[in-house]
Amino acid sequence: MPAERLAEQKIIVEKAASSNMLNKYSGVMISGSNTQIIKAITGELRNIHNTVFKKCLGKTSCEHCGNTGILDRAHMRSKIDIAKEILDEIHPDSSIAIELKTFMIAFVKRHADIGVWMLCKPCHQELG
Repeated sequence: MPAERLAEQKIIVEKAASSNMLNKYSGVMISGSNTQIIKAITGELRNIHNTVFKKCLGKTSCEHCGNTGILDRAHMRSKIDIAKEILDEIHPDSSIAIELKTFMIAFVKRHADIGVWMLCKPCHQELG
């Protein structure tokens, strides 16, 4: 991903991580293995990702082929893999509960370094 493009994404991510949108997770504790936690919050991960990148990063056409129309937000890595990596770092002991807001902030911030492309549906399906 070009440095300029990633810099744009970092600005969006930092604004989201410091906004009030994650306050709904304050005080919500979740416990279990990291795999169990991810299964329980997969829908929330999708919702947060869609909310953070809802404006398509200012893109009006597919970043792969240039077609206009409805764009998908496409990770360079899966949300589940990203979530697992973060939880392994910040929640190594499954016997201790973790505040959901702490995890969600880390999840959003990780997207400053992981590209999110705006792709048309055919390119998203083709590229994975």
